[in-house]
This record gives sequence, structure tokens and C-alpha cells, in this order.
Amino acid sequence: MSSVETGRILITLFQILAVLAALASALTLARHMVEKRVRSAMGRHMGSLVGKRALVVSDLRAGRPGLIRPLESTTGRESGRSHASLENATPPATFPAMANQLISRGRVVRVTGGDPEGYLVQPLEKER
Repeated sequence: MSSVETGRILITLFQILAVLAALASALTLARHMVEKRVRSAMGRHMGSLVGKRALVVSDLRAGRPGLIRPLESTTGRESGRSHASLENATPPATFPAMANQLISRGRVVRVTGGDPEGYLVQPLEKER
């Protein structure tokens, strides 16, 4: 192998290394941008029902709003309550919701979008 061939091989290897470095920096920049967008989306939806389960209080029909109530876990909070505090408890809050199909009262749904003025919901399939 002559020195010219060795020089070409080294130049090719350095070019490949430079391309890989540029690709790594581009992927790092893209990751930081996505993380920033996720953080802002989490801040927007903090305190909302998006991504959570809810119970249908009044029937949801396509194009007509109904009411949903958020499902809360019963572990911890209710186990320590006394009977007297349950009698004085305020009824859970209800929120308006829309669906693209008929969802009857009592069904559990997943909130897929919206805000407190109106949420979009999808029915949960029965778990087996």
C-alpha cells in the first residue's frame, strides 16, 4: 500500500467520522427540542383530565354534549375517611364532554383532549 492510498483511506475515515459527529449533534438538538415541547404540553395539561379515565354521568351522543366525572383512585384518600365526613362530602365535579358515538351513562371513558369547557372522550374497551 502506497502513501497515497493510505492518505485517501484516512481522509475517507475522517469524512465518515465528521458525518457521524454531525448526525449525533443533529439528533441531540432534535431530542432537546422534543423534550422542551413535551414539558410545555405537560404544563398546559396540568390539572386537566386529558389522558385520564372518567365516568359518564349523562349520555354522550355524537354532536351533543354530555357530562363526565373524573375517576379518582380510592386508595389512601377514602380509606382514612370517617362516616361523618362522607355525609358532609361535596358531590364530585362534572365536566362537559363530547364523543363521536353514543356512550351511555355509567361507562368508563378515556379523555383524549380538550379543556375544562369541553373534553373529547373515547370509550374504553372492556378488559379481559
